[in-house]
Amino acid sequence: MSGIDFNNTTPIYRQITAAACSRILNREWPDGEKVPSVRELSTELTVNTRTVMKALEYLQNHGIIQPRRGMGFYTVENARELVLKLRKDEFFEDVVPNLASQLRDLGITPDELAKYLDKVMKSE
Repeated sequence: MSGIDFNNTTPIYRQITAAACSRILNREWPDGEKVPSVRELSTELTVNTRTVMKALEYLQNHGIIQPRRGMGFYTVENARELVLKLRKDEFFEDVVPNLASQLRDLGITPDELAKYLDKVMKSE
């Protein structure tokens, strides 16, 4: 998992959840498999175990991981799809309103944006 940026204004537990989601999307933490323990993640990221636990609880509350008594946390069978849905929801709630505001300020129409996005996505 990538390091934590302690200078970033994003809360540390949210940085951890974002990194965990990336690992799930990249299949580093496959569906139905055990995730590293709270202690392992805490040591790897050099953060407090309570912060790691808060991140894992966030993922658990969103149904992405589940605890198994005495065994730790495991990704659910459709974890990757759940992460994609969560990320899309966050994108539409957080990014799109800010983007729409900037588009209005700059006088960019939805058609202009669509054409540019189409061009950029084809070039990748």
